[in-house]
Amino acid sequence: MVFLKKGMQNNNVKRLQERLAHLGYDPGPADGIFGPKTEMAVLAYQEDHGLSVDGIVGGETWGSLFSYSMPELLSSLQHPPIYSQLTDIFGDFLLPGWQEQSLVRCDLSSMADALEHIYIGWLTPQDKAFDHRDWFGFICHKLVVPHFQKAFKMMVDRGVARKIKTWDGCFNVRYMRGASQWSTHSWGIAIDIDAQWNRFGQRDFAMAPEIAACFEEAGFIWGGRWNRPDAMHFQFCTLR
Repeated sequence: MVFLKKGMQNNNVKRLQERLAHLGYDPGPADGIFGPKTEMAVLAYQEDHGLSVDGIVGGETWGSLFSYSMPELLSSLQHPPIYSQLTDIFGDFLLPGWQEQSLVRCDLSSMADALEHIYIGWLTPQDKAFDHRDWFGFICHKLVVPHFQKAFKMMVDRGVARKIKTWDGCFNVRYMRGASQWSTHSWGIAIDIDAQWNRFGQRDFAMAPEIAACFEEAGFIWGGRWNRPDAMHFQFCTLR
Protein backbone atom coordinates (compact mmCIF):
# COMPACT_ATOMS: atom_id res chain seq x y z
CA MET A 1 0.00 0.00 0.00
CA VAL A 2 1.36 3.40 -1.00
CA PHE A 3 1.38 6.11 1.65
CA LEU A 4 3.35 9.11 2.85
CA LYS A 5 4.23 9.98 6.42
CA LYS A 6 6.68 12.02 8.46
CA GLY A 7 10.31 11.19 7.74
CA MET A 8 9.83 10.26 4.08
CA GLN A 9 11.66 12.05 1.26
CA ASN A 10 10.60 11.66 -2.38
CA ASN A 11 8.86 13.27 -5.35
CA ASN A 12 5.39 12.43 -4.07
CA VAL A 13 6.11 14.38 -0.88
CA LYS A 14 7.08 17.36 -3.01
CA ARG A 15 3.83 17.07 -5.00
CA LEU A 16 1.92 16.88 -1.72
CA GLN A 17 3.60 20.01 -0.37
CA GLU A 18 2.92 21.96 -3.55
CA ARG A 19 -0.75 20.93 -3.50
CA LEU A 20 -1.22 21.79 0.17
CA ALA A 21 0.38 25.19 -0.34
CA HIS A 22 -1.87 25.84 -3.36
CA LEU A 23 -4.91 25.08 -1.21
CA GLY A 24 -3.85 27.52 1.50
CA TYR A 25 -2.20 25.15 3.95
CA ASP A 26 1.42 25.74 4.94
CA PRO A 27 3.59 22.61 4.61
CA GLY A 28 6.82 24.60 4.60
CA PRO A 29 9.11 24.63 1.56
CA ALA A 30 8.33 22.18 -1.25
CA ASP A 31 11.58 20.31 -0.67
CA GLY A 32 10.30 16.74 -0.82
CA ILE A 33 10.95 16.17 2.89
CA PHE A 34 7.95 15.15 5.01
CA GLY A 35 8.78 17.04 8.19
CA PRO A 36 6.74 18.31 11.18
CA LYS A 37 5.37 21.31 9.28
CA THR A 38 4.12 19.15 6.43
CA GLU A 39 2.55 16.80 8.94
CA MET A 40 0.72 19.70 10.60
CA ALA A 41 -0.59 20.85 7.21
CA VAL A 42 -1.82 17.33 6.45
CA LEU A 43 -3.55 17.11 9.82
CA ALA A 44 -5.28 20.44 9.22
CA TYR A 45 -6.40 19.40 5.74
CA GLN A 46 -7.70 16.06 6.99
CA GLU A 47 -9.67 17.72 9.77
CA ASP A 48 -11.17 20.32 7.42
CA HIS A 49 -12.30 17.67 4.94
CA GLY A 50 -13.72 15.04 7.26
CA LEU A 51 -10.91 12.56 6.72
CA SER A 52 -9.14 10.31 9.22
CA VAL A 53 -6.93 12.74 11.15
CA ASP A 54 -3.66 10.84 11.48
CA GLY A 55 -1.13 12.94 9.53
CA ILE A 56 -0.53 10.04 7.13
CA VAL A 57 -1.32 10.49 3.45
CA GLY A 58 -2.82 7.28 2.16
CA GLY A 59 -5.18 6.69 -0.72
CA GLU A 60 -8.10 8.51 0.89
CA THR A 61 -6.23 11.73 1.66
CA TRP A 62 -4.28 11.70 -1.60
CA GLY A 63 -7.48 11.12 -3.59
CA SER A 64 -9.15 14.03 -1.82
CA LEU A 65 -6.21 16.27 -2.66
CA PHE A 66 -5.61 15.19 -6.25
CA SER A 67 -8.60 13.11 -7.45
CA TYR A 68 -6.21 10.45 -8.82
CA SER A 69 -4.20 7.64 -7.28
CA MET A 70 -0.80 8.29 -5.77
CA PRO A 71 2.00 7.40 -8.25
CA GLU A 72 3.89 4.33 -7.07
CA LEU A 73 7.64 4.55 -6.67
CA LEU A 74 9.10 1.74 -8.76
CA SER A 75 11.33 -0.95 -7.31
CA SER A 76 12.48 -2.29 -10.70
CA LEU A 77 12.51 -1.37 -14.39
CA GLN A 78 12.19 -3.68 -17.35
CA HIS A 79 12.64 -1.08 -20.09
CA PRO A 80 14.27 2.35 -20.35
CA PRO A 81 11.84 5.24 -19.82
CA ILE A 82 11.60 8.35 -21.99
CA TYR A 83 13.40 11.48 -20.88
CA SER A 84 10.24 13.27 -19.67
CA GLN A 85 9.63 10.46 -17.16
CA LEU A 86 13.06 10.55 -15.52
CA THR A 87 12.20 12.67 -12.49
CA ASP A 88 9.02 10.70 -11.83
CA ILE A 89 10.85 7.37 -12.02
CA PHE A 90 14.34 8.09 -10.72
CA GLY A 91 13.52 10.99 -8.41
CA ASP A 92 14.64 14.60 -8.15
CA PHE A 93 18.41 14.62 -7.71
CA LEU A 94 18.22 18.21 -6.40
CA LEU A 95 16.21 17.16 -3.34
CA PRO A 96 18.05 16.79 -0.03
CA GLY A 97 18.66 13.13 0.71
CA TRP A 98 18.16 11.98 -2.88
CA GLN A 99 21.68 10.60 -3.23
CA GLU A 100 21.45 8.63 0.00
CA GLN A 101 18.12 7.10 -1.03
CA SER A 102 18.77 6.54 -4.73
CA LEU A 103 22.46 5.86 -5.39
CA VAL A 104 23.98 2.49 -4.56
CA ARG A 105 26.97 0.36 -5.41
CA CYS A 106 26.82 -1.57 -8.66
CA ASP A 107 28.73 -4.63 -7.49
CA LEU A 108 30.92 -6.17 -10.19
CA SER A 109 33.11 -8.20 -7.83
CA SER A 110 32.25 -11.50 -9.52
CA MET A 111 33.80 -10.09 -12.70
CA ALA A 112 36.83 -8.43 -11.11
CA ASP A 113 39.42 -10.57 -12.90
CA ALA A 114 38.06 -9.56 -16.30
CA LEU A 115 37.49 -5.87 -15.50
CA GLU A 116 40.36 -4.94 -13.21
CA HIS A 117 42.39 -3.48 -16.11
CA ILE A 118 39.92 -0.62 -16.70
CA TYR A 119 41.26 2.68 -15.43
CA ILE A 120 39.84 6.14 -14.74
CA GLY A 121 40.20 7.96 -18.03
CA TRP A 122 41.07 11.40 -16.69
CA LEU A 123 43.84 10.00 -14.46
CA THR A 124 46.44 7.34 -15.28
CA PRO A 125 46.40 3.62 -16.10
CA GLN A 126 47.43 2.99 -12.51
CA ASP A 127 44.18 4.52 -11.24
CA LYS A 128 41.86 1.54 -11.53
CA ALA A 129 38.22 2.44 -12.04
CA PHE A 130 36.33 -0.22 -10.10
CA ASP A 131 38.86 -1.38 -7.49
CA HIS A 132 37.92 0.24 -4.16
CA ARG A 133 39.26 -0.57 -0.74
CA ASP A 134 36.58 -3.11 0.19
CA TRP A 135 34.44 -3.48 -2.93
CA PHE A 136 34.65 -3.62 -6.73
CA GLY A 137 32.30 -1.66 -8.97
CA PHE A 138 30.85 1.84 -9.30
CA ILE A 139 28.02 4.02 -7.99
CA CYS A 140 24.78 4.41 -9.96
CA HIS A 141 21.01 4.64 -9.48
CA LYS A 142 19.61 1.57 -7.74
CA LEU A 143 17.04 0.92 -10.50
CA VAL A 144 19.68 0.45 -13.20
CA VAL A 145 22.05 -1.81 -11.26
CA PRO A 146 20.66 -5.05 -12.81
CA HIS A 147 20.99 -3.60 -16.30
CA PHE A 148 24.57 -2.45 -15.82
CA GLN A 149 25.48 -5.82 -14.32
CA LYS A 150 23.86 -7.61 -17.25
CA ALA A 151 25.83 -5.54 -19.78
CA PHE A 152 29.17 -6.15 -18.09
CA LYS A 153 28.46 -9.84 -17.59
CA MET A 154 27.76 -10.24 -21.30
CA MET A 155 31.10 -8.57 -22.08
CA VAL A 156 32.90 -10.95 -19.75
CA ASP A 157 31.05 -14.05 -20.97
CA ARG A 158 31.73 -13.13 -24.61
CA GLY A 159 35.40 -12.44 -23.94
CA VAL A 160 35.28 -8.80 -25.11
CA ALA A 161 35.79 -6.96 -21.80
CA ARG A 162 39.45 -6.23 -22.64
CA LYS A 163 38.22 -3.97 -25.44
CA ILE A 164 37.32 -1.37 -22.78
CA LYS A 165 40.25 0.78 -21.74
CA THR A 166 38.88 3.62 -19.61
CA TRP A 167 36.01 4.47 -17.33
CA ASP A 168 34.91 8.08 -17.75
CA GLY A 169 32.07 8.50 -15.29
CA CYS A 170 28.52 7.68 -14.28
CA PHE A 171 26.87 9.97 -11.69
CA ASN A 172 27.55 13.64 -12.41
CA VAL A 173 24.97 16.39 -11.92
CA ARG A 174 25.34 18.61 -14.98
CA TYR A 175 23.55 19.85 -18.07
CA MET A 176 23.81 18.17 -21.47
CA ARG A 177 26.61 19.59 -23.57
CA GLY A 178 25.45 22.86 -25.09
CA ALA A 179 21.88 22.46 -23.80
CA SER A 180 19.68 23.57 -20.92
CA GLN A 181 18.36 20.06 -20.14
CA TRP A 182 19.86 17.89 -17.45
CA SER A 183 22.22 15.15 -18.55
CA THR A 184 21.13 11.59 -17.80
CA HIS A 185 24.34 11.36 -15.75
CA SER A 186 22.55 13.56 -13.20
CA TRP A 187 20.39 10.57 -12.21
CA GLY A 188 23.26 8.08 -12.31
CA ILE A 189 21.68 6.15 -15.20
CA ALA A 190 24.37 6.67 -17.84
CA ILE A 191 28.04 5.86 -18.22
CA ASP A 192 30.88 7.00 -20.47
CA ILE A 193 33.70 4.67 -21.48
CA ASP A 194 36.77 5.10 -23.68
CA ALA A 195 36.10 8.83 -23.97
CA GLN A 196 39.52 9.67 -25.40
CA TRP A 197 38.75 7.69 -28.56
CA ASN A 198 35.04 8.51 -28.77
CA ARG A 199 34.61 12.25 -28.27
CA PHE A 200 31.23 13.94 -28.49
CA GLY A 201 30.55 14.75 -32.16
CA GLN A 202 33.39 12.54 -33.40
CA ARG A 203 32.20 10.58 -36.44
CA ASP A 204 35.24 8.35 -36.86
CA PHE A 205 34.87 7.02 -33.31
CA ALA A 206 36.47 3.82 -32.10
CA MET A 207 33.88 2.25 -29.81
CA ALA A 208 34.10 -1.53 -30.16
CA PRO A 209 30.83 -2.73 -31.70
CA GLU A 210 30.91 -5.79 -29.42
CA ILE A 211 30.81 -3.50 -26.37
CA ALA A 212 27.99 -1.40 -27.80
CA ALA A 213 26.02 -4.57 -28.53
CA CYS A 214 26.27 -5.73 -24.91
CA PHE A 215 24.94 -2.44 -23.60
CA GLU A 216 22.14 -2.30 -26.16
CA GLU A 217 21.08 -5.87 -25.42
CA ALA A 218 20.89 -4.89 -21.74
CA GLY A 219 18.47 -2.08 -22.64
CA PHE A 220 20.79 0.92 -22.91
CA ILE A 221 20.67 3.53 -25.63
CA TRP A 222 24.01 4.10 -27.34
CA GLY A 223 25.00 7.64 -28.23
CA GLY A 224 26.99 6.35 -31.20
CA ARG A 225 23.71 6.06 -33.12
CA TRP A 226 22.71 9.70 -32.67
CA ASN A 227 22.86 12.22 -35.51
CA ARG A 228 25.64 13.95 -33.62
CA PRO A 229 27.44 10.92 -32.20
CA ASP A 230 28.42 10.56 -28.57
CA ALA A 231 29.93 7.09 -28.89
CA MET A 232 31.40 7.00 -25.39
CA HIS A 233 27.90 7.34 -23.90
CA PHE A 234 25.34 4.71 -22.86
CA GLN A 235 22.14 5.67 -21.03
CA PHE A 236 19.05 3.92 -19.66
CA CYS A 237 16.68 6.38 -21.29
CA THR A 238 15.11 6.26 -24.74
CA LEU A 239 15.33 9.96 -25.57
CA ARG A 240 18.33 12.22 -25.32
